[in-house]
Amino acid sequence: MNGTIDINIAIDNAATEYPDLAQLLAGYYHQDWQQDHVTPDAALHAFVADASPDTVVAASEDIGRLIDEGFDEAGLTRMLADGFDCNYVPPANGLTTVGWLSHIREVLRTSVAD
Repeated sequence: MNGTIDINIAIDNAATEYPDLAQLLAGYYHQDWQQDHVTPDAALHAFVADASPDTVVAASEDIGRLIDEGFDEAGLTRMLADGFDCNYVPPANGLTTVGWLSHIREVLRTSVAD
């Protein structure tokens, strides 16, 4: 993106650029995720249980690449909602979006290492 991040293009390309993260966020944090999972971490652990180890690793790598893009907090929040159709809002639980993504990445990494 040549130093300038165009959030609208990034949103449009989110599922293509980060396919395994898209599978996690859209598939496990969809509009009814709270009916399926008691907590955000329960949804994450369901993904780990359902996905192949390669997909779990790839989702973790997608998170690293997304964080490295340099989006500010508002941009990351928009990416989750509009790019990945993620219906979990980390700030509603007192978390930053980058903090929550970092937590997810760590859980994914350790789950594959076990």
